[in-house]
Amino acid sequence: MNSTIKIILFFLFLCLCFGTDDKKFKKCSQSSFCERNRKVKENGRNSIFYIDPKSININLEEQLFQAGLNRHSERTPLLALSISSVNQGIIRININEIDPDLNRYQVEGILETEQFHYQPIKIVSQTEEYIILRFGEENLKKEDYIYLQLFFNPYWKINIFNWKNEPIISINENHLFNFEMDQKDYLKSSKVAKEKEKENEKEKDKDKEKETNKQKETKDKDQPDYKEKFGKFTDHQPYGPSSVSLDITFLNTNHIYGIPEHTTKLSLEDTEDGEPYRLYNVDILEYETESRMSLYGSIPVILGKPNNENTMHGVFWFNPSETWVDISTEKIKKGNKQREINKITEENENENENEKQNQNKKRTITSKRTHWMSETGVIDLFVIVGQENEMYDVFEKYSSLTGLPYFPPYFSIAYHQCRWSYKTQKEIQKLNDQFDEYDIPVDAFWMDIDHTDGKKYFTFDKKTYPDPKKLSKTVAEKGRKLVTIVDPHMKKDTNWELYKEAKEKKYLITKYNSDQPYEGDCWPGKSSWPDFLNTEVLEWWISRFSYEKYQGSTDNMFIWNDMNEPAIFGGPEMSIPRDTRHFNGKIEHRNIHNSYGLYVTKGTFEGLIKRNEDQNERPFLLTRSFFAGSQKYCTIWTGDNTANWDQLKYTESMLLSLSLSGAPLCGEDSGGFLNTPDAELFTRWFQTSAFHPFFRSHSHTETKRREPWSYGEPYTSIIRKAIKDRYTFLPFYYTQFYKASTKGKPIMRPLWLVFPRDQDTFNEQVENFSYMVGSSLLISPISEKNQKKKNVYLPKGIWHDFYTLQKFQSNGQYYKINTPLEKIPIFYHGGKIIPRKLRTRRSSDFMKNDPITLFVFLDENQQSSGSIFLDDGHSYDFTKLKKYTHQKFIFESNKLFTKSYHLNYKTLRIERIIIANLIKNPNQVIFNNSQLQFVYQEKDQILTIRNPKDLFVGENWEIIFD
Repeated sequence: MNSTIKIILFFLFLCLCFGTDDKKFKKCSQSSFCERNRKVKENGRNSIFYIDPKSININLEEQLFQAGLNRHSERTPLLALSISSVNQGIIRININEIDPDLNRYQVEGILETEQFHYQPIKIVSQTEEYIILRFGEENLKKEDYIYLQLFFNPYWKINIFNWKNEPIISINENHLFNFEMDQKDYLKSSKVAKEKEKENEKEKDKDKEKETNKQKETKDKDQPDYKEKFGKFTDHQPYGPSSVSLDITFLNTNHIYGIPEHTTKLSLEDTEDGEPYRLYNVDILEYETESRMSLYGSIPVILGKPNNENTMHGVFWFNPSETWVDISTEKIKKGNKQREINKITEENENENENEKQNQNKKRTITSKRTHWMSETGVIDLFVIVGQENEMYDVFEKYSSLTGLPYFPPYFSIAYHQCRWSYKTQKEIQKLNDQFDEYDIPVDAFWMDIDHTDGKKYFTFDKKTYPDPKKLSKTVAEKGRKLVTIVDPHMKKDTNWELYKEAKEKKYLITKYNSDQPYEGDCWPGKSSWPDFLNTEVLEWWISRFSYEKYQGSTDNMFIWNDMNEPAIFGGPEMSIPRDTRHFNGKIEHRNIHNSYGLYVTKGTFEGLIKRNEDQNERPFLLTRSFFAGSQKYCTIWTGDNTANWDQLKYTESMLLSLSLSGAPLCGEDSGGFLNTPDAELFTRWFQTSAFHPFFRSHSHTETKRREPWSYGEPYTSIIRKAIKDRYTFLPFYYTQFYKASTKGKPIMRPLWLVFPRDQDTFNEQVENFSYMVGSSLLISPISEKNQKKKNVYLPKGIWHDFYTLQKFQSNGQYYKINTPLEKIPIFYHGGKIIPRKLRTRRSSDFMKNDPITLFVFLDENQQSSGSIFLDDGHSYDFTKLKKYTHQKFIFESNKLFTKSYHLNYKTLRIERIIIANLIKNPNQVIFNNSQLQFVYQEKDQILTIRNPKDLFVGENWEIIFD
């Protein structure tokens, strides 16, 4: 068969396997546990659990509250409830079987348990109906305590409330809790037992044998299906139904956010009349917008902002099995929730009665109810209570559970060029020169699957990439890097040392009811997948990144993990069967599915560190599949998007959802991966992506080539400017990434996160189609064809146009902004100081010693502040040796000065200071007892200082505006 026919057949195969055919992916009605749990109330009292107060125990040594959960049809507790506060402001609620036939899987290796500081428990009061607990050290301020009220009967329920006597989150309020036991117990304790008895009687009756067989063929939806079918696939479930579900209500809340990855609006929508949001990592090519279908990654986190409060609360459903989430809105009289709380502590008994009466004048409050349904595992729920008047506290607390985002090397936040595929070494060498010819900076070239020897990862094709070390050296001479793809599927090739070793040592995921490796189709053809749950396998994978074993690799190469859902061509839902086995057959894949991609990236991340003898170089790693905790290891991208305006429009809400869910290092395929964009769409996409945390262009092999210059003028010049603008902002972005890595703060932020009391920022058009970078830049992308003007909402305050520095003094209003092809709406926020480097070069490495320009934007009070973080941009010296500078710039009382958090890195010269909204023209500007030359534009109220002598970032100084 000649190569042309092979290629044609290959793409015909892709068309059959991929695309937006939703018949390949389950709906709730096709997922038996989802359908059962949506109807859990119909099961009557048999589904309702209560607490026997006699079962309560408090383990003071472990600061753990424990109680038994009884079903109304049973006298003996079947389930164990435990409650603790793992850190200040975080409640953990765990429910598991007491005496199971088979222990349920509990996730390991993701939580930052060494960071847990269990808080003391105090019983505030107890009645026959409920118990009230307080969590926190004795010396805390009263507003730092968390109170929990646990109801016993007729069904168990939890209210979590703040120090002001206000319930904020209610658990099992609507008694949707369900905990399906393993097959043996389930058959004993439900009406299925009666159905089974009837079947047994019929089986004994030979005269009714035919009728019995017919009934077996007809699926009874009330009966567990231990061999669930979907299309041509059979999912063996030898342990029977084992799903868990629970309802969690965010009280006094209009908007909730999170549970990426979906192509929906940022604020989560009610689902009662349609499909729930699904969390099940799958490979979907050309995914659709406005869909609750699952995509490549899952983070089971929801955040809610209580109405009229400057805080956020969150829940983290720690379960990596398939999960569905229903959402609904309920409006109730405010007193209905508070009637059960009454008095929390004696201190609160004498609260201002007038204040209470004023609160109760509000007739109704809006709340958001979420219903979580997972296929298996235990209930392991974390409730995160945000501090009052602190919008970002919830992100830091969540990071204490799953880890802070990793601090990426400097080059990784610049521009990257990728395609499936640059097929030869010569192509990348040519690109390396072309970017210089077109005067466009770039920091990394990416090598997709075709660089390998027959799709065997950790290899290079000796014909097309004969000397990868030379290539690495060539691009490094211009300050650039290489990124190679390493997918987890391993080609079945008994002559390949890597596969042979993995099979012999039983490192591969095995088939159902077999000790033989599972085999499926992926890029190399027949393949198998490493079992990363096995720590021995993880260490083996880590070792493969050594320069000795990954021959041809260098310290100038970094990694991209794709297809790690894991993706399998022609597999059930394009993934691995749920009944395959991990850890020598001990664990079903269904238990860990959504976390598989995380374990792949964990091994890769540690491999990139350990490949260097001193283990001091910071890795860069990109992933498509992810779970809670992935932010510790990698940057995330949104997968195989399509080049159309609708996909561009929904990119912002997808990235904002990731950012709010603890994964701030994220981006998309700029220009769209599939299809070929027209010149306008391509240009607008680059203008948008230039301000996203991760900035990479990537395209499908069947699309036209699309380097930044591919469309000619005027598009090349406009795209060049967008990329160069990104490079000028690198000092600012790098500082935002540092803050994310130390506090968990999002880099991309919805406007309401920065302006929480501005109700207009929750408007659908504002929330989904404008965003902040940090709290300093407002970006409002153009996502419609031929859009020459755009209504842009600017919250109350001072704003300055990015291109002209024109001042806008907004009262919280819309402005009609001209948007010719050369511009998208970008605004500086008054009150912020932004460091930039205005001299752009061929790569960020060549700009590292260039001077800084400070842009100072004063607010209504003539004040402003900002910061900068400097280090070598690639090593862990900033944390191991404290070699870094972190400095704050402040303008107040007619002075611009520094406040240094830490000074231990080389200085950078400040070549220019631009101050906007300086209302008065100073008589003189003094620095080091000498006058500085300046220019003041009275009409625009802009002052510029050029080339101030002996003024450096990394030193303390003060400039006086007399």
